[in-house]
Amino acid sequence: MNKSMRMVLMLAMSLLVMSCSMLTRNADDIINDMRDARHAQYFNVGSGLLGLGRLILPTLSDANIGITSIQLLDLSKCNGNDRDKFRKRLQNLYKSRSYEEIVTSQQGYGEQQTVLVRRNGQYINEIVIANASQQTDAMLVINGHINMEYLDRIINDQKNYFNR
Repeated sequence: MNKSMRMVLMLAMSLLVMSCSMLTRNADDIINDMRDARHAQYFNVGSGLLGLGRLILPTLSDANIGITSIQLLDLSKCNGNDRDKFRKRLQNLYKSRSYEEIVTSQQGYGEQQTVLVRRNGQYINEIVIANASQQTDAMLVINGHINMEYLDRIINDQKNYFNR
């Protein structure tokens, strides 16, 4: 093999590795990249704040479900370029093999809500609820050690997360 063929082979292999790494990105990567966009709204409720909420209000609905943190990214007030970039990143996330698509619903022209989960055996490590429409581009990421039996309850409560 001559030197030029080795260079072409190395270039092809590096491109393959880069493209594979871009496809395996996760929801946290999208949030970290997009939360600094102009007019983006980002909220993170960590385990400490959730624990404090459980102490103050023991009947907190998420107390026994196994949720450890919640992140919300809302790009509704961002410019069109940022929102388009977000939607493209969501499409790549939907295609990712590390997530399992649970629900996708079309509520109107151009409005889509999708629920993705990442599992570890019988428990769910991450739930991603994404909403893409003309009015709202938002993503909610719920992390924890969540039992499968609570998935329906969380998905049915998703309307509460995106209501204004």
